[in-house]
Amino acid sequence: LKAKTNFIAVLGASGVGKTVYLGMLMDMLIRRVGSLKATFRGPHSISLQQTTNTALASGWYPDRTSRNPEDWDWVQFQAYCGRQRQSYDLVIPDISGEALAEEVDHEDRYPAIRGLLARCAGVMVLADSERLQGGDHADDFITLKLLSLLSELTPRPAGRMRHLKRRREKRPLALVLTKSDTSQSCADNPLGFAENHARTLLRDCQARFPNTKVFAGSVAGASVWHDVGGRRRQAPLRIEPHGVVEPFGWLLTQLG
Repeated sequence: LKAKTNFIAVLGASGVGKTVYLGMLMDMLIRRVGSLKATFRGPHSISLQQTTNTALASGWYPDRTSRNPEDWDWVQFQAYCGRQRQSYDLVIPDISGEALAEEVDHEDRYPAIRGLLARCAGVMVLADSERLQGGDHADDFITLKLLSLLSELTPRPAGRMRHLKRRREKRPLALVLTKSDTSQSCADNPLGFAENHARTLLRDCQARFPNTKVFAGSVAGASVWHDVGGRRRQAPLRIEPHGVVEPFGWLLTQLG
């Protein structure tokens, strides 16, 4: 029998680090980190890993994902979890944060987004720990809207049960606090950091998705800012992945 394909939705505002996180995750999975390994399907599934590696090797983070759906990378692969002795057919798209923000305010601007949210088996929510620690919560509103949309797209019970509230949400949600290299407190205690700096977002995740877990992740050991052509651009000083595979590994165990 053909295995079921599980879609994983990766949500977050533009600039939180979705592309670099996913690209590094794919690179680590193909190298078989710990009990996890992955086999990618089709040349297109390697593009995200290639883009991220090329940018980091050049001393820069990848450019933000284009709004154009034709430019989005839909990574299709089979992941194997040795601890469970089970494999999963997965699709994880790298969707533009700007497109996600537009879709919640303008319905069907990007139909593929709603299709993904309606079918996803698990969710990753990425939030910028550096911005949160600085008191910048502008990204929270975008993510809260996306979570609300995701809840609305959850199928309701059929037949005579329609008058009852929707079935209990069982899908797992990993809240990943990115760029944790900028905050030792975030790296050491991600849940405590979320309680102190992202309480509204955390509570909304937990209310809508009871199976929520908080992680801290980073790709670089440290970063610096440069002025390039009159525009500030962040660059990694050294590549030291931390907490990249753990959220994904946890999601797999919950899918199983």
